[in-house]
Amino acid sequence: MKKRILSVFAAMFLLTGTITGCSMDSDTSSKDSSSTETASKDTKSSGDYKVGITFSDLSNPVWAELVKEAEAYAKEKGISVTYVDAQSDATKQVTQIENFIQGDMDAIIVCAVESNAVADVTKKAQDAGIYVVGYTQTLENCDAQYLVDPYNTGYACGERAAEWINENYGDEEVVEWALMDLPEFPEIIERANGIKAGIEENTKNTKLVATASALTSEEGVKNAETFLQAHPDIKAICCIGGGGSVGGNEGIKSAGITDFNSIGLFGIDATENEILNIINGEPQKSSVSLGGGKAHGRALVDITSDLLEGKDVEKDQYMPIEVIDSSNAQEYYDTIYAK
Repeated sequence: MKKRILSVFAAMFLLTGTITGCSMDSDTSSKDSSSTETASKDTKSSGDYKVGITFSDLSNPVWAELVKEAEAYAKEKGISVTYVDAQSDATKQVTQIENFIQGDMDAIIVCAVESNAVADVTKKAQDAGIYVVGYTQTLENCDAQYLVDPYNTGYACGERAAEWINENYGDEEVVEWALMDLPEFPEIIERANGIKAGIEENTKNTKLVATASALTSEEGVKNAETFLQAHPDIKAICCIGGGGSVGGNEGIKSAGITDFNSIGLFGIDATENEILNIINGEPQKSSVSLGGGKAHGRALVDITSDLLEGKDVEKDQYMPIEVIDSSNAQEYYDTIYAK
């Protein structure tokens, strides 16, 4: 098995003396402790490593940004990256991971469409000696994962929305607001619950009047227009991700609202378009940064590279949480996006 079995001839060549028998167990601990594994990895230069990445949906602007950065950054480290788009199809993603296994990848990064759907195939990858790294969704079978703290991320978004509502509509009897969520994913449900709690616990006069699913900017445009047509008194819209936020900002404008101080849109991801909207005084008032697509791309490559090099890697790692609004948007843009 790949990365598991060191041949007798290699053992003699390396003059390591007595080498312990290799383990066929696929448990993560065996990768950390097996001397045969380390010896096997040492015979392979970093430039030979191949990493496959499968994304649930690359129409998400954060993930599209991530892919570009990961590919470029991995190349700097001598690692070849191949990425594919599952297009929100869990069955398709399983096939993609199967293809990565057949393609003799050294590691596979999985942004799952459905965590349960990939449980068996990620176990198969591990059994083949391939490292598995999860991204955004918790995986049952993985060696490391880079995750969002979903509830607290959502809470930070809702809390900032509540502050804005209190500042601008604190004396109103009822302030209507809407939510763009994505109930297909357990982690995003938790994020949405955090948004709701952040608003409800920090205001006394708010009422959630509409919800709709949004991953892409196109869905965000449509949702904002529909929200405002059905509930013209909406004063705030919160979004679970950057796609909905960017589209929602445009949807508010296309709905005929010209006073951008009268309504607030609050997002998560802090994409470049979101930050520019905040700087330019658009309807979007804040976004929660989780580090950004570029930072995620580098973090995933670093985690994967460390695994391949046999280093100790903390299994569960979390993205940072930082609220970006008019007070720090320009500084954030200059640091993260300015060319």
